[in-house]
Amino acid sequence: MKPDRLIKSTPLKYILLAPLLIALHFCCKAQNQFTDTQQKEFEETVRTFKTKYVTGNDNCEYIINFIDKNVKMSEARFSEPAKNFTYQQLKQFCPHLPKKLIIETITEQRLLSPQLGYDFVSQLYLRKSLGDTVRETTSRIWEHKDGIWKIIQLNTLLSKVCD
Repeated sequence: MKPDRLIKSTPLKYILLAPLLIALHFCCKAQNQFTDTQQKEFEETVRTFKTKYVTGNDNCEYIINFIDKNVKMSEARFSEPAKNFTYQQLKQFCPHLPKKLIIETITEQRLLSPQLGYDFVSQLYLRKSLGDTVRETTSRIWEHKDGIWKIIQLNTLLSKVCD
């Protein structure tokens, strides 16, 4: 049998590739490993942030502290095109952030690596000022910087559920 014919045979290909794939798996896994303590710390940070956020402008300083100055932020409101916002715009809006009367929350937090996390929140709430019900769905990417978790990407979708 010719040597090039051996390499082309399916079983031999897998035998030759297996060590490389195993090495890559363990290399990547080792880089992205995190402890249960790190996962719990991230989850607690996100939960506390969410709790402070729904209470509105009473917690602006706390909320702003967890937003990276170079955050990428967008919001799509009620079938309008998405608008991008800056950190400075968020700081200016924060004193007007309304309190939310939450009816339902769906949430998930996932640590992707020791320095990077993701969370998803979908909340149904009553807007007292307009007397309607809104669903706010937000995804955030967090980065652990200088000992604190900071939101580096934030995307929000607001939609009316009923008037």
